[in-house]
Amino acid sequence: MDYKKTNAPTSIITRDTGVLESKTGNLYETIVVASKRANQIGVDIKNELNKKLEEFASYTDNLEEIFENREQIEISKFYERLPKPVLLALQEMMEDKIYFRIPSEEELEQERIDEEARAEVEANIKIVKEPENTEQSKTFDELIAEATDTPSGNPEAEMDKKVDKPKKTKEPKIKKADKK
Repeated sequence: MDYKKTNAPTSIITRDTGVLESKTGNLYETIVVASKRANQIGVDIKNELNKKLEEFASYTDNLEEIFENREQIEISKFYERLPKPVLLALQEMMEDKIYFRIPSEEELEQERIDEEARAEVEANIKIVKEPENTEQSKTFDELIAEATDTPSGNPEAEMDKKVDKPKKTKEPKIKKADKK
């Protein structure tokens, strides 16, 4: 939507609550619809302003290169003078330019069921990695059986034998240099 051509007021005005209530049948629903639309408008305006100001962005940290840009100031002032998003949303509501729909109880229940099913599927998904070679494809039970199968029948004794004991090494002797 072109917010520049809107006829929304730029300041707050008194609204007739009866007219607002007639739009949805409930004043609070009207306020909720207008606030959600105001959030959408606010995001649109912010994105549009950021795109325009990106042209003037300076990516250097040198303070000497900072200067005033007349175009940038004019763009900023224009967006400051625009009506606030809430006022734009209320104007759209008064002109019947907003389409809204309140979901039925059946739709809400179906959405809840779909969300639960999606969560269950995500919980049951498992990442399966194929083994790189056949030695790694042994089952857990086979690995346990191999670990406990020892010639002496005593796995602890075998484990003691397998532990690498540090080997004693001779330290090299350092010769002192002869003084001449």
